[in-house]
Amino acid sequence: MVQDDPKYENEKWCLWRFGIIAPLLHRDPGAITQNALLIKLAKQVWLYPDGTSTTLSPETLRKWLYRFQHGGLPALANQTRSDKGRFQVPEKLVDGLHEERQKHPRWSTQLVLEKMLERKLWNGETPSRSALYRFVKAHNLGRDPHLKPQPVRAFAYDAFGELWGADFMHGPKIRVGRHKRKTYLHIIMDDSCRYVVQGAFLFSEGVESLIGELETAICRFGLPHRFYVDNGSAYSSHYLRIVCARLGIQLIHTPPYRPQGRGKEERFFRTVRDRFLALGDYASLADLNAAFQEWLSQYHQRMHRTLGCSPLQRRLQSRKVIRKLPEVAKTDALFRMEKRCRVYNDGTIHLKKRRFEVPLCPPNSRVTVYFLPWDLSRVYYGDDLELARPLDVHANAKRFDHPK
Repeated sequence: MVQDDPKYENEKWCLWRFGIIAPLLHRDPGAITQNALLIKLAKQVWLYPDGTSTTLSPETLRKWLYRFQHGGLPALANQTRSDKGRFQVPEKLVDGLHEERQKHPRWSTQLVLEKMLERKLWNGETPSRSALYRFVKAHNLGRDPHLKPQPVRAFAYDAFGELWGADFMHGPKIRVGRHKRKTYLHIIMDDSCRYVVQGAFLFSEGVESLIGELETAICRFGLPHRFYVDNGSAYSSHYLRIVCARLGIQLIHTPPYRPQGRGKEERFFRTVRDRFLALGDYASLADLNAAFQEWLSQYHQRMHRTLGCSPLQRRLQSRKVIRKLPEVAKTDALFRMEKRCRVYNDGTIHLKKRRFEVPLCPPNSRVTVYFLPWDLSRVYYGDDLELARPLDVHANAKRFDHPK
Protein backbone atom coordinates (compact mmCIF):
# COMPACT_ATOMS: atom_id res chain seq x y z
CA MET A 1 0.00 0.00 0.00
CA VAL A 2 1.40 3.39 -1.03
CA GLN A 3 1.73 5.78 1.89
CA ASP A 4 0.68 8.80 -0.20
CA ASP A 5 -2.62 7.05 -0.96
CA PRO A 6 -5.53 8.91 0.74
CA LYS A 7 -7.04 5.56 1.65
CA TYR A 8 -3.87 4.65 3.56
CA GLU A 9 -3.89 8.01 5.36
CA ASN A 10 -7.52 7.55 6.45
CA GLU A 11 -6.85 4.04 7.69
CA LYS A 12 -3.81 5.22 9.64
CA TRP A 13 -5.86 7.82 11.54
CA CYS A 14 -8.71 5.36 12.11
CA LEU A 15 -6.35 2.86 13.71
CA TRP A 16 -4.72 5.58 15.81
CA ARG A 17 -8.07 6.72 17.23
CA PHE A 18 -9.20 3.14 17.77
CA GLY A 19 -6.04 2.36 19.75
CA ILE A 20 -6.89 5.20 22.14
CA ILE A 21 -10.56 4.32 22.73
CA ALA A 22 -10.00 0.54 22.82
CA PRO A 23 -9.85 0.43 26.66
CA LEU A 24 -13.33 1.98 26.71
CA LEU A 25 -14.72 -0.88 24.64
CA HIS A 26 -13.39 -3.60 26.91
CA ARG A 27 -13.58 -2.03 30.37
CA ASP A 28 -14.83 -3.93 33.39
CA PRO A 29 -18.00 -2.09 34.55
CA GLY A 30 -17.47 -3.36 38.09
CA ALA A 31 -13.91 -2.01 38.29
CA ILE A 32 -14.16 1.48 36.78
CA THR A 33 -16.90 3.69 35.38
CA GLN A 34 -16.81 5.05 31.85
CA ASN A 35 -16.43 8.65 33.06
CA ALA A 36 -13.51 7.73 35.33
CA LEU A 37 -11.79 5.90 32.47
CA LEU A 38 -12.38 8.84 30.12
CA ILE A 39 -10.73 11.20 32.62
CA LYS A 40 -7.82 8.77 33.07
CA LEU A 41 -7.22 8.54 29.32
CA ALA A 42 -7.49 12.32 28.93
CA LYS A 43 -4.59 12.81 31.37
CA GLN A 44 -2.23 10.83 29.15
CA VAL A 45 -0.01 12.27 26.42
CA TRP A 46 -0.60 10.66 23.01
CA LEU A 47 1.66 10.62 19.97
CA TYR A 48 0.16 11.48 16.62
CA PRO A 49 1.04 9.20 13.67
CA ASP A 50 3.50 11.88 12.54
CA GLY A 51 5.36 11.71 15.89
CA THR A 52 4.10 14.91 17.55
CA SER A 53 2.41 14.75 20.95
CA THR A 54 -1.02 15.88 22.10
CA THR A 55 -3.59 15.54 24.87
CA LEU A 56 -7.28 14.84 24.33
CA SER A 57 -10.34 16.01 26.25
CA PRO A 58 -12.81 13.48 27.70
CA GLU A 59 -15.50 14.90 25.41
CA THR A 60 -13.39 14.21 22.30
CA LEU A 61 -12.84 10.61 23.41
CA ARG A 62 -16.56 10.23 24.10
CA LYS A 63 -17.40 11.41 20.56
CA TRP A 64 -14.92 8.96 19.04
CA LEU A 65 -16.44 6.12 21.06
CA TYR A 66 -19.92 7.08 19.87
CA ARG A 67 -18.78 7.25 16.24
CA PHE A 68 -17.14 3.82 16.44
CA GLN A 69 -20.14 2.18 18.12
CA HIS A 70 -22.48 3.46 15.42
CA GLY A 71 -20.28 3.26 12.33
CA GLY A 72 -17.37 0.96 13.02
CA LEU A 73 -13.74 1.69 12.13
CA PRO A 74 -14.48 3.84 9.01
CA ALA A 75 -16.42 6.27 11.21
CA LEU A 76 -13.15 7.23 12.91
CA ALA A 77 -11.70 8.72 9.70
CA ASN A 78 -10.84 12.42 9.47
CA GLN A 79 -13.98 14.44 8.92
CA THR A 80 -14.42 17.65 6.96
CA ARG A 81 -17.27 20.13 7.20
CA SER A 82 -20.12 19.26 4.89
CA ASP A 83 -20.36 22.91 3.85
CA LYS A 84 -16.63 23.44 3.34
CA GLY A 85 -16.03 25.74 0.38
CA ARG A 86 -19.68 26.84 0.17
CA PHE A 87 -20.88 30.09 1.69
CA GLN A 88 -24.52 31.14 1.63
CA VAL A 89 -23.79 34.87 1.36
CA PRO A 90 -26.29 37.16 -0.47
CA GLU A 91 -24.97 38.95 -3.52
CA LYS A 92 -25.66 42.41 -2.08
CA LEU A 93 -23.65 41.56 1.03
CA VAL A 94 -20.78 40.22 -1.11
CA ASP A 95 -20.69 43.46 -3.10
CA GLY A 96 -20.78 45.48 0.13
CA LEU A 97 -17.84 43.54 1.60
CA HIS A 98 -15.74 44.09 -1.52
CA GLU A 99 -16.67 47.76 -1.60
CA GLU A 100 -15.78 48.44 2.05
CA ARG A 101 -12.53 46.50 1.83
CA GLN A 102 -11.48 48.46 -1.25
CA LYS A 103 -12.21 51.77 0.51
CA HIS A 104 -10.71 50.78 3.86
CA PRO A 105 -7.92 48.18 3.48
CA ARG A 106 -6.73 48.78 7.08
CA TRP A 107 -10.10 48.11 8.73
CA SER A 108 -10.50 44.92 10.74
CA THR A 109 -13.07 42.35 9.60
CA GLN A 110 -15.14 43.11 12.70
CA LEU A 111 -15.32 46.79 11.77
CA VAL A 112 -16.33 45.94 8.20
CA LEU A 113 -19.16 43.72 9.47
CA GLU A 114 -20.36 46.52 11.76
CA LYS A 115 -20.51 48.76 8.71
CA MET A 116 -22.62 46.10 6.95
CA LEU A 117 -25.04 46.26 9.88
CA GLU A 118 -25.28 50.05 9.64
CA ARG A 119 -25.96 49.84 5.92
CA LYS A 120 -28.60 47.13 6.62
CA LEU A 121 -26.91 44.76 4.21
CA TRP A 122 -26.69 42.19 7.03
CA ASN A 123 -29.08 41.54 9.92
CA GLY A 124 -26.38 40.23 12.27
CA GLU A 125 -27.77 36.68 12.26
CA THR A 126 -28.05 35.27 8.75
CA PRO A 127 -25.55 34.30 7.49
CA SER A 128 -23.76 33.70 10.79
CA ARG A 129 -20.75 35.73 11.81
CA SER A 130 -18.49 32.64 11.61
CA ALA A 131 -19.69 31.97 8.04
CA LEU A 132 -18.82 35.53 7.06
CA TYR A 133 -15.38 35.23 8.61
CA ARG A 134 -14.78 32.06 6.57
CA PHE A 135 -16.01 33.87 3.45
CA VAL A 136 -13.65 36.79 4.10
CA LYS A 137 -10.71 34.45 4.57
CA ALA A 138 -11.50 32.36 1.50
CA HIS A 139 -11.81 35.43 -0.75
CA ASN A 140 -8.80 37.34 0.60
CA LEU A 141 -10.91 40.12 2.06
CA GLY A 142 -9.01 40.39 5.31
CA ARG A 143 -7.06 43.43 6.47
CA ASP A 144 -4.46 44.68 3.93
CA PRO A 145 -5.32 42.07 1.26
CA HIS A 146 -2.84 43.65 -1.15
CA LEU A 147 0.12 43.13 1.14
CA LYS A 148 2.15 39.99 0.60
CA PRO A 149 3.88 38.31 3.53
CA GLN A 150 7.55 39.16 3.66
CA PRO A 151 9.99 36.26 3.38
CA VAL A 152 11.43 35.01 6.65
CA ARG A 153 15.22 35.01 6.89
CA ALA A 154 17.01 32.63 9.23
CA PHE A 155 19.60 34.16 11.55
CA ALA A 156 22.16 32.98 14.10
CA TYR A 157 24.86 34.76 16.10
CA ASP A 158 28.29 33.21 16.41
CA ALA A 159 29.42 34.44 19.86
CA PHE A 160 28.14 33.50 23.29
CA GLY A 161 26.37 36.51 24.81
CA GLU A 162 25.56 38.39 21.58
CA LEU A 163 21.86 37.60 21.94
CA TRP A 164 19.71 35.86 24.51
CA GLY A 165 16.15 34.89 23.62
CA ALA A 166 13.43 34.32 26.21
CA ASP A 167 9.92 32.92 26.16
CA PHE A 168 7.19 31.35 28.28
CA MET A 169 5.51 27.97 27.72
CA HIS A 170 2.36 26.68 29.40
CA GLY A 171 3.29 23.79 31.66
CA PRO A 172 1.38 21.11 33.61
CA LYS A 173 -0.89 21.73 36.58
CA ILE A 174 0.57 21.00 40.01
CA ARG A 175 -1.51 20.23 43.08
CA VAL A 176 -1.09 22.79 45.84
CA GLY A 177 -3.16 21.80 48.85
CA ARG A 178 -6.68 20.97 47.70
CA HIS A 179 -6.39 22.74 44.36
CA LYS A 180 -4.27 22.56 41.24
CA ARG A 181 -2.25 25.49 39.95
CA LYS A 182 -1.01 25.99 36.42
CA THR A 183 2.73 26.24 35.82
CA TYR A 184 4.70 28.12 33.18
CA LEU A 185 8.13 27.20 31.88
CA HIS A 186 10.36 30.23 31.30
CA ILE A 187 13.66 29.85 29.48
CA ILE A 188 16.48 32.18 28.50
CA MET A 189 18.54 30.71 25.66
CA ASP A 190 21.77 31.86 24.05
CA ASP A 191 21.25 32.15 20.29
CA SER A 192 24.71 31.01 19.23
CA CYS A 193 24.81 27.65 21.00
CA ARG A 194 21.18 26.89 22.03
CA TYR A 195 22.44 26.71 25.62
CA VAL A 196 19.68 27.47 28.15
CA VAL A 197 21.35 29.88 30.57
CA GLN A 198 18.29 29.81 32.83
CA GLY A 199 15.10 27.77 32.83
CA ALA A 200 12.50 26.94 35.46
CA PHE A 201 8.82 26.18 35.95
CA LEU A 202 6.97 29.00 37.73
CA PHE A 203 3.45 29.67 38.98
CA SER A 204 3.29 33.02 37.13
CA GLU A 205 4.20 34.40 33.71
CA GLY A 206 4.32 37.96 35.00
CA VAL A 207 7.12 40.49 34.86
CA GLU A 208 8.31 39.69 38.38
CA SER A 209 8.96 36.06 37.45
CA LEU A 210 10.75 37.22 34.31
CA ILE A 211 13.04 39.66 36.13
CA GLY A 212 13.87 37.09 38.78
CA GLU A 213 14.95 34.59 36.11
CA LEU A 214 16.93 37.25 34.24
CA GLU A 215 18.79 38.21 37.41
CA THR A 216 19.70 34.56 38.06
CA ALA A 217 21.04 34.16 34.52
CA ILE A 218 23.07 37.38 34.68
CA CYS A 219 24.57 36.59 38.08
CA ARG A 220 25.58 33.17 36.75
CA PHE A 221 26.92 34.04 33.28
CA GLY A 222 27.14 37.82 32.90
CA LEU A 223 25.51 40.51 30.76
CA PRO A 224 24.46 39.76 27.16
CA HIS A 225 24.49 42.39 24.43
CA ARG A 226 20.86 41.88 23.39
CA PHE A 227 17.69 40.45 24.91
CA TYR A 228 15.23 39.18 22.26
CA VAL A 229 11.62 38.72 23.41
CA ASP A 230 8.05 38.74 22.14
CA ASN A 231 5.35 41.37 22.74
CA GLY A 232 3.71 39.79 25.78
CA SER A 233 2.74 41.98 28.73
CA ALA A 234 5.74 40.89 30.84
CA TYR A 235 8.24 41.61 28.05
CA SER A 236 6.61 44.93 27.15
CA SER A 237 6.62 46.21 30.73
CA HIS A 238 8.19 49.46 31.84
CA TYR A 239 10.03 47.55 34.56
CA LEU A 240 11.93 45.37 32.05
CA ARG A 241 12.88 48.41 29.95
CA ILE A 242 14.32 50.12 33.04
CA VAL A 243 16.33 47.05 34.09
CA CYS A 244 17.76 46.54 30.59
CA ALA A 245 18.70 50.23 30.39
CA ARG A 246 20.50 50.05 33.74
CA LEU A 247 22.44 46.99 32.59
CA GLY A 248 23.20 48.30 29.10
CA ILE A 249 21.30 45.49 27.39
CA GLN A 250 19.55 46.17 24.08
CA LEU A 251 15.92 45.04 24.39
CA ILE A 252 14.55 43.76 21.07
CA HIS A 253 10.95 42.72 20.47
CA THR A 254 9.70 40.36 17.78
CA PRO A 255 7.83 42.34 15.10
CA PRO A 256 4.05 42.08 15.67
CA TYR A 257 2.40 39.11 13.91
CA ARG A 258 5.84 37.68 13.01
CA PRO A 259 6.26 34.68 15.35
CA GLN A 260 8.78 33.06 13.01
CA GLY A 261 11.61 34.82 14.84
CA ARG A 262 10.88 32.67 17.90
CA GLY A 263 11.76 29.43 16.12
CA LYS A 264 14.65 28.31 18.35
CA GLU A 265 12.66 28.71 21.56
CA GLU A 266 9.58 27.05 20.08
CA ARG A 267 11.66 24.10 18.88
CA PHE A 268 13.11 23.70 22.37
CA PHE A 269 9.62 23.80 23.88
CA ARG A 270 8.54 21.03 21.53
CA THR A 271 11.46 18.93 22.74
CA VAL A 272 10.46 19.61 26.36
CA ARG A 273 6.91 18.45 25.68
CA ASP A 274 7.93 15.31 23.78
CA ARG A 275 10.94 14.18 25.82
CA PHE A 276 10.38 15.55 29.31
CA LEU A 277 6.75 16.26 30.14
CA ALA A 278 5.60 13.08 28.42
CA LEU A 279 7.67 10.96 30.82
CA GLY A 280 5.63 11.40 33.99
CA ASP A 281 3.70 13.44 36.53
CA TYR A 282 5.17 15.48 39.39
CA ALA A 283 3.77 15.98 42.86
CA SER A 284 5.11 19.48 43.53
CA LEU A 285 6.78 22.43 41.84
CA ALA A 286 10.06 21.55 43.56
CA ASP A 287 9.94 17.99 42.19
CA LEU A 288 9.09 19.29 38.72
CA ASN A 289 12.00 21.74 38.68
CA ALA A 290 14.46 19.20 40.12
CA ALA A 291 13.58 16.72 37.38
CA PHE A 292 13.72 19.45 34.73
CA GLN A 293 17.20 20.61 35.80
CA GLU A 294 18.47 17.03 35.60
CA TRP A 295 16.92 16.62 32.14
CA LEU A 296 18.30 20.00 31.03
CA SER A 297 21.83 18.96 32.03
CA GLN A 298 21.49 15.90 29.80
CA TYR A 299 20.04 18.01 26.97
CA HIS A 300 23.08 20.29 27.04
CA GLN A 301 25.35 17.28 26.55
CA ARG A 302 23.38 15.59 23.75
CA MET A 303 24.20 16.00 20.08
CA HIS A 304 22.25 18.89 18.52
CA ARG A 305 21.45 18.15 14.89
CA THR A 306 21.65 21.77 13.72
CA LEU A 307 24.85 22.58 15.63
CA GLY A 308 26.65 19.35 14.80
CA CYS A 309 27.72 19.09 18.46
CA SER A 310 26.17 19.47 21.89
CA PRO A 311 25.06 22.91 23.16
CA LEU A 312 27.66 22.63 25.95
CA GLN A 313 30.47 21.94 23.46
CA ARG A 314 29.42 24.87 21.29
CA ARG A 315 29.29 27.19 24.30
CA LEU A 316 32.79 26.18 25.38
CA GLN A 317 34.17 26.52 21.84
CA SER A 318 32.40 29.76 20.89
CA ARG A 319 33.88 33.22 21.07
CA LYS A 320 32.52 34.97 24.16
CA VAL A 321 31.34 38.56 24.27
CA ILE A 322 29.49 38.25 27.55
CA ARG A 323 30.15 41.11 29.96
CA LYS A 324 30.79 40.38 33.61
CA LEU A 325 29.13 42.39 36.34
CA PRO A 326 31.64 44.62 38.18
CA GLU A 327 32.59 43.11 41.52
CA VAL A 328 31.70 46.34 43.30
CA ALA A 329 28.24 46.51 41.72
CA LYS A 330 25.28 46.01 44.02
CA THR A 331 23.18 43.53 42.11
CA ASP A 332 20.03 44.33 44.06
CA ALA A 333 20.20 47.99 43.07
CA LEU A 334 20.28 47.07 39.38
CA PHE A 335 17.06 45.05 39.59
CA ARG A 336 15.08 47.09 42.10
CA MET A 337 11.60 48.18 41.23
CA GLU A 338 10.42 51.74 41.96
CA LYS A 339 6.95 52.73 43.06
CA ARG A 340 5.34 55.89 44.45
CA CYS A 341 3.37 55.03 47.59
CA ARG A 342 1.03 57.05 49.77
CA VAL A 343 1.98 57.50 53.44
CA TYR A 344 -1.08 56.89 55.61
CA ASN A 345 -1.93 58.63 58.90
CA ASP A 346 -0.42 55.78 60.92
CA GLY A 347 2.96 56.27 59.21
CA THR A 348 2.72 53.19 56.99
CA ILE A 349 2.70 52.41 53.28
CA HIS A 350 0.92 49.54 51.51
CA LEU A 351 3.08 47.44 49.20
CA LYS A 352 1.99 44.15 47.59
CA LYS A 353 -0.69 43.52 50.22
CA ARG A 354 1.74 44.16 53.07
CA ARG A 355 2.25 47.20 55.31
CA PHE A 356 5.59 48.84 56.13
CA GLU A 357 6.48 51.62 58.55
CA VAL A 358 8.23 54.72 57.17
CA PRO A 359 8.74 56.88 60.30
CA LEU A 360 10.72 59.62 58.51
CA CYS A 361 7.87 60.49 56.13
CA PRO A 362 5.02 62.86 57.10
CA PRO A 363 1.46 61.47 56.87
CA ASN A 364 -0.55 62.08 53.69
CA SER A 365 2.62 62.55 51.64
CA ARG A 366 4.01 60.35 48.89
CA VAL A 367 7.36 58.62 48.88
CA THR A 368 9.36 56.62 46.34
CA VAL A 369 9.84 53.01 47.40
CA TYR A 370 12.58 50.69 46.08
CA PHE A 371 12.13 46.92 46.37
CA LEU A 372 12.67 43.52 44.80
CA PRO A 373 9.25 41.97 44.09
CA TRP A 374 10.42 38.48 45.06
CA ASP A 375 12.17 39.57 48.27
CA LEU A 376 10.29 42.05 50.48
CA SER A 377 12.72 41.66 53.38
CA ARG A 378 14.61 44.70 52.05
CA VAL A 379 12.31 47.58 51.17
CA TYR A 380 13.89 51.05 50.98
CA TYR A 381 12.29 54.49 50.76
CA GLY A 382 13.29 58.09 50.12
CA ASP A 383 16.37 59.64 48.53
CA ASP A 384 18.60 58.28 51.32
CA LEU A 385 17.30 54.72 50.88
CA GLU A 386 16.13 54.27 54.44
CA LEU A 387 15.10 50.72 55.34
CA ALA A 388 11.33 50.34 55.82
CA ARG A 389 10.22 48.12 58.69
CA PRO A 390 7.43 45.55 58.30
CA LEU A 391 4.49 46.59 60.45
CA ASP A 392 4.25 44.61 63.69
CA VAL A 393 1.09 45.72 65.49
CA HIS A 394 1.75 43.47 68.49
CA ALA A 395 5.20 44.94 69.08
CA ASN A 396 3.77 48.42 68.74
CA ALA A 397 1.11 47.62 71.32
CA LYS A 398 3.83 46.93 73.91
CA ARG A 399 5.92 50.02 73.24
CA PHE A 400 4.63 51.69 76.43
CA ASP A 401 5.32 48.70 78.64
CA HIS A 402 8.11 49.18 81.18
CA PRO A 403 8.89 45.81 82.72
CA LYS A 404 10.91 45.79 85.97
